[in-house]
Amino acid sequence: MSRSFTTSLAAVISGEGDSTRGAGCGMPDMVDELPVRVQVGGQVVEWMLIIQGDGPWALTLRSPSGVECSAQGDDVFDALRTMRTELAPRGVKICCSGARKDVRPSGFSASHGAWMIYVLPMWRPPTVRDLVSTFGYCKPGLVSSVEEQDAYWERYLANRNRWFNFINPVWWAYFLTASWGKPKFREEGLS
Repeated sequence: MSRSFTTSLAAVISGEGDSTRGAGCGMPDMVDELPVRVQVGGQVVEWMLIIQGDGPWALTLRSPSGVECSAQGDDVFDALRTMRTELAPRGVKICCSGARKDVRPSGFSASHGAWMIYVLPMWRPPTVRDLVSTFGYCKPGLVSSVEEQDAYWERYLANRNRWFNFINPVWWAYFLTASWGKPKFREEGLS
């Protein structure tokens, strides 16, 4: 290896190289724009969600009239929860699967940005068939507050450890066939 290549590689890894590159790995920071539906005053409209980073993540929600809200988090689900908390007093609801009360990312998903999350049914374990996109559309009636989401998560954790689950044949059927399905890439709330 040549000396100049080794020196430039060391500069990139240490973050002293090109300032347009992200996280010291020689790759640019991720910037993505997604159209999301938002409920404002009972009317559903389309706004733009700008996603930046590769951990920590930064979200910026823009209405047609300008910037509405920005938030940061360890993953996009966490940043979305922070953003929803800030938007709630203004009467703005983001109509996406990440705003449902019955969703949560797995640890593995969260470590990779939480782009996919699980819908958590109370009566059975989640399977790969319960994976949905964090920013996929969700009907406004299924959107909840962050507090309702936390309350459902606590009930779900308590229910998951009940003795009845171990004798419930439906629970075992889902548990044993968890890897047989494929994730559903559909607009949530339409089924």
